[in-house]
Amino acid sequence: MTTTIGRRRGWVAVAWGLALGLQLGLPLSLHQSARAAEPAASAVVAPAPPLPLEAFANLPLISSMALSPDGRRFAALVNSGDATVLAVREVSGGQKLQPLLRTDNKQFRFRWIRWANDERVLVSIVYPSQRGWTDVSETRLISIHRDGGDPVNLVRRSGFASSDMPAQFQDRVIDWLPEDGQHVLMEIDEDSIAEPSVFKVNVTTGRRQAVHWGRRGVEQWLTDRSHRVRVGIRRDGLDMEVLVCDPDGTRWRTAWKYRLFERGAVEPLGFGADPNQLFVEADHEGRRAIFSVDLVDPSLPRKLLLSDQDFDVGGELMHDPKTGAAVGIVTGVFGSSGEGFWDAGYRQLARGIDQALPERHNRIMQFSADGSRYLLHSSGNGVPDQFLLGSRERGELTLLADAYPALSGRSLPRKRGDVLRARDGMEIPLLLTLPLGQAPNRLPMVLMPHGGPISVDSFDFDPWVQFLADRGYAVLQVNFRGSSGLGHEHMAAGLQRWGLEMQDDLSDAVQWAIDRGTADPRRICVVGASYGGYAALMGAAKTPDLYRCVLSFAGVSDLIELAAHQRHFAGGSAVFEKMVGSAWSDRDRLKATSPRRLVSQIQAPVLLIHGTLDRSVPFEQGEMMANALKGAGKRYRFIVQEDGDHHLSHQAHRTQFFREMEAFLAEHIGTPAPATGGVSPPLSPTR
Repeated sequence: MTTTIGRRRGWVAVAWGLALGLQLGLPLSLHQSARAAEPAASAVVAPAPPLPLEAFANLPLISSMALSPDGRRFAALVNSGDATVLAVREVSGGQKLQPLLRTDNKQFRFRWIRWANDERVLVSIVYPSQRGWTDVSETRLISIHRDGGDPVNLVRRSGFASSDMPAQFQDRVIDWLPEDGQHVLMEIDEDSIAEPSVFKVNVTTGRRQAVHWGRRGVEQWLTDRSHRVRVGIRRDGLDMEVLVCDPDGTRWRTAWKYRLFERGAVEPLGFGADPNQLFVEADHEGRRAIFSVDLVDPSLPRKLLLSDQDFDVGGELMHDPKTGAAVGIVTGVFGSSGEGFWDAGYRQLARGIDQALPERHNRIMQFSADGSRYLLHSSGNGVPDQFLLGSRERGELTLLADAYPALSGRSLPRKRGDVLRARDGMEIPLLLTLPLGQAPNRLPMVLMPHGGPISVDSFDFDPWVQFLADRGYAVLQVNFRGSSGLGHEHMAAGLQRWGLEMQDDLSDAVQWAIDRGTADPRRICVVGASYGGYAALMGAAKTPDLYRCVLSFAGVSDLIELAAHQRHFAGGSAVFEKMVGSAWSDRDRLKATSPRRLVSQIQAPVLLIHGTLDRSVPFEQGEMMANALKGAGKRYRFIVQEDGDHHLSHQAHRTQFFREMEAFLAEHIGTPAPATGGVSPPLSPTR
């Protein structure tokens, strides 16, 4: 069935109903309508029975997809039960997915996929490891034929390496050499000293030859559209230097110097068809923007291409597959896809897509080699993720898969934006999601601070938020100072302010929800992961009367100990000191903002969940917090997820988290709290 959405120039039709099937027996259900009528944010919808927990807790059915160069096939990472399967299928349908590789997401998980040519798929694999006494993550890159045969590890030990230790990161492809089709250019650090060289690697055999040797301090290389190494990015602590050279490889020189986290940062994105035109992300009136730079002119003049007065603009550079011209970027979480292109033809295509799929964030991810087909990822406010195939010749979009099939066609609540003026006058953007069919009056509420903390909450679809709203809770998200995407000043205001003004922004946001009558002050819990887990624990200690319960997944609990951990990583101490503080000169402040050292102030029951193979926030952070709570006689429970990581990648761990969160919130804020502030039963201090 094909539905014509619009008849303006650049119209796009949407075809629905292309059936998929997984050879393992799991069907990929498809939504049969274009969701033309979605409820407005202010619409009142009759309450519906809660959906099954698995509708939200299950990993997305498709977590990643890649289009073959000829546009005839796609590869996908398909989640089925506890496994993730790399599978391939023709886009025309009529057959089941062909599984190639499988993982249970405990020791190994897939990181990304991409076709090297029409016959072979490259898949990055990440896994936890140790280097000396330090827990780390490592990556490897596998090339496999589309029929599942002939898998090859692309980075093998070289006889020229002086170290016995293999490179930690082995999946850094910097140039896909599309005209070649048999090789890619990769950064490979032969001696594990974070100064990679560039090699041309055969995607079938793994054989490689050096193209460009490493230089002191250079951590990253970029090539131009003729596949010549033209840019190097050097780092020394927080000091960054961008090196460029002429097309013939001579006259290396410094283009820009800056310090990390400063407004003057210039980040190269890549080249266009003109070998002397470099595209960069840099500051424009306090927001990140996209420029082109003429490398011939010694003054390096910048031409503004994309900017937004409210948000940072950034993303991966996109090229016309036939001409090599840079046409735009794969946009981030803000703006429409049409705003991501400076090329008029591509902007018209993107705006046509936005007309066909309104009120969504539509991201053109990839084009076929001839430019006739493209892969589209679409999601939005209350709209779960979908993958679609676009045809430029026919002006059609064909649905390939719903990432959350159990939610397809459902009326889901939508986030509403507002702005808080914090106690010091700073404007803090808020997102509030209300349960469908419920008046916004004295609802039980969950504050959900994001991780990062240099990250951002957007209007895009979020299964955690949807699950909590489905269970009857209002959900408050806060882009506190220190969040990204909202300009340099907003991000920089959070540097070294963990537990201070950053925490006050969260407290002020909760008070805002109470004052406007949305939140029941006796039924508020805080739930967070990573930095959000830290903010949850810090909120319990700093404002103990504000929260009825606290849930921290993989949260930081001791900043002094985290500083010691960061010393083991290249540049880790410098970055940590700039973001958080020095374990020596700021020791008193770090102690005063470490939840583990403030447990005597905590009154609410605490639920801690942490994975033993977490490589972002060490498992010991959760363990130390549990021991401190136990020693202080506080109500808590500590759930240890054996072999669990920082991302709930293993389905059993993810389901456990959602079940525990559901039960914990229901116990403490699912019913009105006693008017006198009664005491909840103690939680058992179990692991």
